[in-house]
Amino acid sequence: MQTLFYVSSKEQQLGPFTIQDVKEKLSAGELSPTDYIYLESVDDWVLLMEYQELAHDMKPAKPKKPVPKVNVEEVSEAPVAETASAAASEASSPSLTEKKEEWFVLKGKDRFGPFSYREIIRMLQEKQVFEFDYVWKAPMKTWSRVAELEVFAAEEIEKMAGSDDPGVQQLFFRRRHARAQHGASLIVHDNHKVWKGESLEISEGGAGIQMSNSMLLPGQKVFVHFKPSDGLPSFNVMCEIVNKKFVTGVRSSSTPVTYGVKFLAINGDMKENIRGMATNIPA
Repeated sequence: MQTLFYVSSKEQQLGPFTIQDVKEKLSAGELSPTDYIYLESVDDWVLLMEYQELAHDMKPAKPKKPVPKVNVEEVSEAPVAETASAAASEASSPSLTEKKEEWFVLKGKDRFGPFSYREIIRMLQEKQVFEFDYVWKAPMKTWSRVAELEVFAAEEIEKMAGSDDPGVQQLFFRRRHARAQHGASLIVHDNHKVWKGESLEISEGGAGIQMSNSMLLPGQKVFVHFKPSDGLPSFNVMCEIVNKKFVTGVRSSSTPVTYGVKFLAINGDMKENIRGMATNIPA
């Protein structure tokens, strides 16, 4: 049985700690529920909030008002304008120094939380929470998608990113690779079906693409063939879906949706070609 544990917080590996040490650091705020712990039993990093040995210690900080139950199908069918309008008045924009807000996240049938507003922003940046996930906090009457709340709108997040507060700046990462606009036609397949699409931007590490398939989810792997465009020759690359833009009113699996993909394996020469284009052409 594992007695010592390593944790990963803010891109730093810490430890080893006993499980009691980890509990104390959680209680003291030195660790966040969204930090990771390495479990020898699964040979992988797992979110602290998903580790059963720690889950009980995260339960005391529950909201005064019961978290509402939700029928995801009913919520997803509600008129977006009506839902967003009602939620906006209940989820007022928090100040950058607000730390006591208690947000809950609904992913499938599982509820996680409570989290502060900053922790939700951090999870959005780290792709642990997505625009299509549901969130709730008192006094909201129902769960709402992240994309439907003004407090999580791009303008609000950009305003935060421009803050001089060091604590806020830690929430945002700097892009590792330069990007450039890129308008290539492409073909995507997952070993079962094939879809057509186009690229919107590209870097040596990945791309923003739009394709006629609204059903893919972050974590899935697809094979993408980029056709020649903007000075780049055609190339093939295995990719992982890392982001998906929420689109209102989707009623068909063939509705065009924008995805962010990460290149898992790419030819070295092509990588250099993309890097050269991205660093020489303004994005």
